[in-house]
Amino acid sequence: MIIRSEKPSDIEAIAEVTKIAFEDHSFSQQTEPFIIRDLRSAGALTLSLVTEVDGRVVGHIAFSPVTISDGTTNWYGLGPVSVLPDFQGRRIGTALVNNGLSLLKSMGGKGCALVGSPAYFHRFGFWNHPQLIHEGTPQKVFTAKSLFGPVPSGTVEFHPAFKQLSVIEKEAVTDVIIDYTIAGIKADPADPAIASLVEKEILTEMPDGKFMLRHSVLAEYDAYFAQVSRFRAAEMGRVHKNPFLAAVTYGKG
Repeated sequence: MIIRSEKPSDIEAIAEVTKIAFEDHSFSQQTEPFIIRDLRSAGALTLSLVTEVDGRVVGHIAFSPVTISDGTTNWYGLGPVSVLPDFQGRRIGTALVNNGLSLLKSMGGKGCALVGSPAYFHRFGFWNHPQLIHEGTPQKVFTAKSLFGPVPSGTVEFHPAFKQLSVIEKEAVTDVIIDYTIAGIKADPADPAIASLVEKEILTEMPDGKFMLRHSVLAEYDAYFAQVSRFRAAEMGRVHKNPFLAAVTYGKG
């Protein structure tokens, strides 16, 4: 077993390992490969380590910078960490975490935070600290480990790459964009995807029961979708300002 930093030739293998490792996890929204992709694109993959067995990438771990509201610097987020199912139980994940934390400390890292199973990460010294929170995450699954000095007090923000929409949320957003009208669209608030988009404030329910798409909030989760939605809104705006075009488009007159 070899643990090393990722190389450009590993990128596809890392995405595949991450996808397979999380596909049967009920808590996963299947966004983990995209998180790693966006961290890499943003130059925010502080550490990206792979485990290689017989020349094959079978595990991966990512570390990226976090911000803390009290101004503490040099803290990082751990995750995602992935091991192919056929290779789980061989302490590959343990080796990845330990190697990553050791490297992080040697680089001047002061601490690390994560969202994950406390039962698993307690073995590495990750514990819940009431003074350190991550908004929207149950405190019991948000843990941290100091590598140097005290644990900070404040709110932790992970890199924007972690704000990924799930597949069903993306499908719902696509439907909203396609059905877009100036007056908003009709949607079922009981639909889990719609409810999630409302919770994230991407969709806002109007007094008449219709929903409006907030392009600026969508941009925090998916810049491409936000660009498409703005274009769609602009096109619809031009249609409504041109009665003749509206008549042709909607078969009126």
